[in-house]
Amino acid sequence: MHVNKAIVAIARRMLVSIWYILTRRESYRHFDEETIAYKMLIWAQAIGEEGRQGLTRQQFAKYGLLRLGIGHDLERIVKGGGPRRIAPTEEVLALKPELAPPR
Repeated sequence: MHVNKAIVAIARRMLVSIWYILTRRESYRHFDEETIAYKMLIWAQAIGEEGRQGLTRQQFAKYGLLRLGIGHDLERIVKGGGPRRIAPTEEVLALKPELAPPR
């Protein structure tokens, strides 16, 4: 097998996985809520204040979790060397009411 065929095959599998995750708006099944929250915090730091559209890093991480339909009770994680705070659900729902479940 030519080396480029292997690279193309791996890239295709990755793109298919990413496509399913994004179109179905569901989390990667091999990660737990804490890991996803930690990744969201890292992403929030990387995109900066303008990319977060006025949300703090902790609010942005909770916003991402709520969009995935997970992490409603999660307010603290222990990853990456120490404990980290995640914004409460109520705080994010006050800023982004479109995420609130229908009554």
